[in-house]
Amino acid sequence: MTISRPRPAALAALTAVLAAAVTAASVTPAAAGPTASGDLERAASTTGVPRTTAASTGLAPFGPTGGPLSRSAGTASTDATTTTTTDLTSSIATKLTTRAKDTRLGTAWSGQVVDLATGRAVWSRSTTTTRLPASNEKLITAYVAMKSLGGGATLTTSVLQGSRYKSSVYLKGVGDPTLTSARLKTMASTVASTYKAQGITAVKVFVDDSLFPAPTNATGWKAEWVPSEVAPVRALVVDQVNVMDTSVNAGYVLANQLRSYGLTVNGVGRAVVETGSTTVAGSTSPSVGSMVQAMLNVSQNDYAEALFRLAALKRGFAGDWTGARANALQVLQRYGVYTKGLVFYDGSGLSRSDRMPVTTALYLVKKMRTQPDVNSVVFASPGMPVAGVSGTLENRFTTAPTSCARSIVRAKTGSLDDVVTLSGIAQGKDGRERLFSLLVNANTATAGARAAVDALTATATGCY
Repeated sequence: MTISRPRPAALAALTAVLAAAVTAASVTPAAAGPTASGDLERAASTTGVPRTTAASTGLAPFGPTGGPLSRSAGTASTDATTTTTTDLTSSIATKLTTRAKDTRLGTAWSGQVVDLATGRAVWSRSTTTTRLPASNEKLITAYVAMKSLGGGATLTTSVLQGSRYKSSVYLKGVGDPTLTSARLKTMASTVASTYKAQGITAVKVFVDDSLFPAPTNATGWKAEWVPSEVAPVRALVVDQVNVMDTSVNAGYVLANQLRSYGLTVNGVGRAVVETGSTTVAGSTSPSVGSMVQAMLNVSQNDYAEALFRLAALKRGFAGDWTGARANALQVLQRYGVYTKGLVFYDGSGLSRSDRMPVTTALYLVKKMRTQPDVNSVVFASPGMPVAGVSGTLENRFTTAPTSCARSIVRAKTGSLDDVVTLSGIAQGKDGRERLFSLLVNANTATAGARAAVDALTATATGCY
């Protein structure tokens, strides 16, 4: 078998983001349940957005490195008066109403801007209509992973020696989407030394990916997207290769590494680890928080699907599509996220059967911003993309008129052939943070739609 290689550019970008996440500020483990400071009360209003006081959201401004936001010349300081805030809010609402008529947006779209501290809607359009969220679905996956697994959790992939046949080498997958050939090579060195010390010079490699069931496509996935956009979801993958069988591919990578250390390898197969097998080597992943950051920053589909299932298994659900969806919905409802009309079939947002109202996206962004265990990951670098600076927003908000919003917007992008979505937080000229969600559907002129979405987003900051 020819070993499949990862897409160099994609892997390099992902590796850089993951490395940055690993070296970022330490992650606080998730709380066991709702907390007074995190599980905010739902609003008793038509906006559908939970209300909170300014005091309850006493958070440091976010920015490219987790510190204060960069500001454009001439913007107001964070101690702006109530009058100034009222005036700016009114101006933003008026401009959004006018710019929402931009024909590049089409007709099938929804949007809302909400003041984070008060929960009051600044501007709204079709908030109860559900739309295809595309990768805004990853907001759900990020939140559920943090609440189910905890940001500080790690995964350890192991190599075991068979109990019955000592020449058997088992590579046990645990769903770690970050496993690399470099980490595997370190394990291979230990394995080769251990087997040689026992006088074993010929082995057979087996891969055990039984943690997840045999892969199937999620409802709503186009067949041509697999494995180019997302690989079949297996519990074992090395270097994020886009192949149909990532587990067997990993087995061949290990086999070649063992050969380089002087062992003869007589084939690669798939088998469950024998009872009584002995662990020879292991490799521990970066934290779940780091994975969540990388997933959000570059919109990594395979990370999303792995976390979607791992979260389910952690909380006692089956590691299949049904179990992952049931777990996610239960977590969302437990923490008070608005779920009316929400339908989802995967963790990445590739499914064309997924549906989400903007209210759900706003709830998610608000809870991620106001719950310390999640905020410390999602809104710290390199988590949520920063306008004009990082991730999937690096090349947006770079020219007038939207460049004024550079560095003061953090948001999750979404894109399909006819879908453009963006949900996150915009910091205003008055220093106030405003939640926003824009879900544009049924629009194949995505470049124009994206420009119009960026214009609305910049408007939400008050800089344009």
